[in-house]
Amino acid sequence: MKILHLFSDWKWTGPAEPVVNLCLALQERGHEVALAYRRPPIETAESMEKGVREKALKGVDSFHLAPISKPLQIYRLREVISDVRGIARYIDDERFDIVNFHNSHDHIVGGMAVRASKRRPPAIRMDHKRDSLKADPVSRWFFRRHTDGLITFSERSRERLVRAFGFSPEQVVKVATAVDLMRFDPHKAYKDMRPVFGIPPASPVVGIVARFQQYRRTDILLEAIARLIKAVPEVRLLLVGHSSQMQQSVIEPMERLGIASHVILAGYRVDDYIDILACMDIFCLLTPGSDGTARALREAMAMGKPAVVTPRGMLPELVQDGETGIVAQEDPEALCHALLSLVRDEGLRKAMGKAAHAMAHREFRRERQAEEVEAFYQKILKAVPPS
Repeated sequence: MKILHLFSDWKWTGPAEPVVNLCLALQERGHEVALAYRRPPIETAESMEKGVREKALKGVDSFHLAPISKPLQIYRLREVISDVRGIARYIDDERFDIVNFHNSHDHIVGGMAVRASKRRPPAIRMDHKRDSLKADPVSRWFFRRHTDGLITFSERSRERLVRAFGFSPEQVVKVATAVDLMRFDPHKAYKDMRPVFGIPPASPVVGIVARFQQYRRTDILLEAIARLIKAVPEVRLLLVGHSSQMQQSVIEPMERLGIASHVILAGYRVDDYIDILACMDIFCLLTPGSDGTARALREAMAMGKPAVVTPRGMLPELVQDGETGIVAQEDPEALCHALLSLVRDEGLRKAMGKAAHAMAHREFRRERQAEEVEAFYQKILKAVPPS
């Protein structure tokens, strides 16, 4: 198959890396894949452009793919029209069999381009949203007109999309987001990060990776840790990530609770990110981020870490309560109780971590994701072949 992916963002955040990895896996299965992305408007160390280049994918940066996010950007309407025409010509010239969208803007532009093309290949939308795709009347009309199939990441989202958009169950598929299992391997030797952060060798470490915006409810986790410290004074909380809302979401509640000496703010990490995951004893996540696939949780599971999560989003689908971790209610007392049971029982931590690692290797393989996406493409192609 010849497959065109459209991604109207230049940042190396959210679904960017999973999209690049999926394209690479499809390419490795013998398909011709092109990934059209937005060119970075500024000099930056991390971008889609860099990711595409490093993975040796066929990248296309000749389209604008810039959303109109503010009324003053109405001048971009000219760019949108140019993209619709240009992408339609590209589809016909390259004779693509499938076009796959990932964001709202590339879906709008690409969907119109598919209909404007002579070839009219099937149009697929991949859902990366935390709360799934919105289904207001305009969205429903657009999806029904410009979408032949939907790929989402959880069973809960799949059922909602079938119900909300009126698609048949055969048009919507759940495909687990993959993790680079060669990279996230608990059996490798990693740098001991405890001395770097001043964590005593025997201290249990609870870790979380997130953008610490207020909706992530880190304040609840901090309250749980404050209670946990009373029972296990040597415990430490390791926060990996940053946000413009750190002051309100982390620093103020941490200082109010008087637990600053037990909390490590590691900031955004790249080079030693896996070393930091390796030093955690328990991974915790209360709310998925804007990329609802909970990628950091998947990576922690691949590293053999037991997890404590809440019932939000797809978290209870990823964490099998009592097997790979604990699903606790979103309140400080319940979270503290769940964390305490793991902190005090090293055998339970190891057993759940081993089960989490096994699940990751069963469910999060890149090859499996590519196989399932490929099978879905072929099913949709049979139903809606290109002209």
